[in-house]
Amino acid sequence: MDHAGLLSIAVEAAQSAASVLSEHWSTDAGICGGVGKDIKTQADLAAEQCLLEHLRPTGLSILSEEQGADDSFDLDAGGWIIDPLDGTMNFTRGIPITAVSVGFWQHGQPVLGVVVDIDRQLTFQGIVGQGATCQGKPIGVSDVQDPSDAILATGFPRARAYDRTSLQASLERIQSFKKVRMVGSATMSLAWTACGMMDLYHEEDIFLWDVAAGLALVRAAGGRAHWTPPSTDWKTTVYAGTAGLVHDAVSVNPDC
Repeated sequence: MDHAGLLSIAVEAAQSAASVLSEHWSTDAGICGGVGKDIKTQADLAAEQCLLEHLRPTGLSILSEEQGADDSFDLDAGGWIIDPLDGTMNFTRGIPITAVSVGFWQHGQPVLGVVVDIDRQLTFQGIVGQGATCQGKPIGVSDVQDPSDAILATGFPRARAYDRTSLQASLERIQSFKKVRMVGSATMSLAWTACGMMDLYHEEDIFLWDVAAGLALVRAAGGRAHWTPPSTDWKTTVYAGTAGLVHDAVSVNPDC
């Protein structure tokens, strides 16, 4: 199936999952567990099941936050990477920054991505090299290249280190930016970066399913994305946004 066909399937899947979350779980997410800084809900599982029902017929392998990776999943061979509910804590508290995320990667690279803003019912979609849209209207990354003029979108994902040394290093990295925003959803941060609302997105030790679709969106929207090779448990460190900001950030932090 061509990329346009896969994108159509991804859009339908993500919109259906967003509808399930809005219609059945908006008042009670059904918290069913959580260790440390993680949280699990029945809403995540319901949205995942909806996505799987739409994506399984393609015959492509899947990596999902809740079920993990299919035995056949391989980043080079190509497959779906999904997050059925990004911003779960926001969702449980009624904070309107949450999303469903569906990405397709092949040859170790993002190919296409769909992000549905659950609360606003906005669909972001794009194919790398072919452009990106929000509600059918073209979007593009900003032209800001100087950190002193830039908004940095970032966050502290559950898997990152929280020791004093690591947090101090993060503080030093963000000091050069005009403003910093932490919204509780990597997916929405990347979608807003693709729209030019944010200029650079960066997170350390974020899971691949949190960023797979968003990285595709940023690239499709004319931006640049850099990430470290995912670990065995799918953690990666990411920079994405305008070309100059990503280049400078990676140059200063070559190991990231």
